[in-house]
Parts: sequence; C-alpha cells; structure tokens
Amino acid sequence: MATQKKRNKGKPAAFSADYRRGTENPVQDRDDTELDDFLPEGETLPAGDEALEKHGAPRPEPEEPESPAPAPLPRTARRRGRRRYGIALGAAVLLLALVGVVSLAGLLGSQIYRRATDDSALRAYDTQLSCIVMLDPEPFESIESADPLFVQNAALWKSILEKRAEWTGYDDNGLAVIPLGVVAASAQELFGPDCALSPSNPSEETFYTYDTVGNAYHVSVFSADSALTPYTLSSRKENGDTVLTVGYVLPTDPWRTEEGSSGTPDEPSPQKVMEYVMKTNPETGAEYVSAIREPAS
Repeated sequence: MATQKKRNKGKPAAFSADYRRGTENPVQDRDDTELDDFLPEGETLPAGDEALEKHGAPRPEPEEPESPAPAPLPRTARRRGRRRYGIALGAAVLLLALVGVVSLAGLLGSQIYRRATDDSALRAYDTQLSCIVMLDPEPFESIESADPLFVQNAALWKSILEKRAEWTGYDDNGLAVIPLGVVAASAQELFGPDCALSPSNPSEETFYTYDTVGNAYHVSVFSADSALTPYTLSSRKENGDTVLTVGYVLPTDPWRTEEGSSGTPDEPSPQKVMEYVMKTNPETGAEYVSAIREPAS
C-alpha cells in the first residue's frame, strides 16, 4: 500500500466529469451574484440590453411581426367572382346590341318617313305640265285628236318659259322672235315624237302671230301668274303607262297667294282634277302626255 502511494506521488489527480447533464451550460446556471463579486464595490452587472449599450453596442431593434399572408379564397368564392364578372360583361354586350338595334330602327324609320313624305317626283310633273294646264284643254285620247291650236299654244308657252336662250331677238314692235323649229321641238317634247305642229295665225287676236315668210313666231311675252297651276296629287301605273291625277289650282288659292307666309296651307284646294296619261319616248327616255281624260267616278 505504501508502495502504491509512492508510485502515485507526483501524478495529478484523475479527471472526472459527469456527462449526464447533457448540454446544460454551467455558466448560465451560475447566480448573477457570483459575477457581481468581480465588479468594483457599489456596481452591479446590468441586465440584458443595458449591458450592450454600456459597452457601445447598439440595442437591437425589435422585429416587426410579419403580417400573415391572406388566406386563399375558397373555390366557391372564386367561382362566384368569375360568375359576376361574366354577368356584367354579358349585360354590357346586350346593352350595346340594344343601342345598335334602336339606332338602326331609327335610321330605317327616318328613311321610310322621308320616302313616304317625299313628293319631289310629283312636283317635277307640275313643272312639266304647267304650260298645258294653264290652257285648261279639252280631254283627248290621242294627240292626233287634240285641238291643233291648243297644241301650238302649249308649245309656244314651253318655248317662252324654258327656251329663252333660243330666241333670235325682238322685232321692231318689241315682240320676241321665236323660230318655228324651236316651237316644233317643244311640241314633240310635250306630246311625243309623233306630234306634228301645224303653224298658223290664230283666227282671234291673241298674244302672238306667225310669220310665214320668216318661219317664226312673234310673241308678246307676259307673266303667267294669273293662269291655272297644276298640282299633281298622285301617280299610278296602268298598262305600262303612268297615270297622273292632276289638280287645277286657281291663282286666288291661298296656297299660291300666301306662299312663303306662316299661314300658307300645306296643300292647295284644286278647282278640278284631271287624269294625264304619260308615255315614255323610247329614243330619249323622257315622258310625254299622250292623253288627257276625266277621272273615273
């Protein structure tokens, strides 16, 4: 035993450690009062962040809590949102389509109204027939059966009203000189290509004379405001011809005397009504009067 003690003399004591405590930190297990023993008298160990500030280290800023991510919408909510978007889009498309239909209907309605109320074609007949209606002729079924004097007078009035540029001047009495050829052409325009003008001096004194030597009419030109005026009321087709219903308007009719005033009637009140049968010249395509007759009762 003594020998064993001698052998162990001078050797350090054996090291013994208890590992059963796991990862516990012995320093952390010490009491803070033990660390204070090493500080000067009257000082204590600052706690936590105060210690860092004392030694110049910045205090760590507290971390802001992260806002939780929005929870995804349930599938039913997503479907509902898409359904609402689709309904809104469909409603907008239907509204635009409705606006287009209304606009188109208004445009078609205005065009139909203009066509229904457009009487420009009838008023064109008024101009063409004015030099005939002003003479208030007797009815005839063909131009061959018409009064030759009436045909000559109507052709003269057409030459006066529409062909002033074709006059050759005035005679010594101040009468307009209108060549026979101009009046003959007017007769064919009024009554067709088969109309043969028979130039002659009227048996009674009137507004013109015929010069057989110069083959010209000497015409006293005056206004036609005091004569009858045509107002075409309607037109229809009959056996390929156009039949016009023409009203004869007196010069005293308010439609004429109050023209342009606020009290002017929309339509005249014709003194009488006649039917004019219009045929088409195959060479020129223009219409002419082939017959004048009383309307059927």
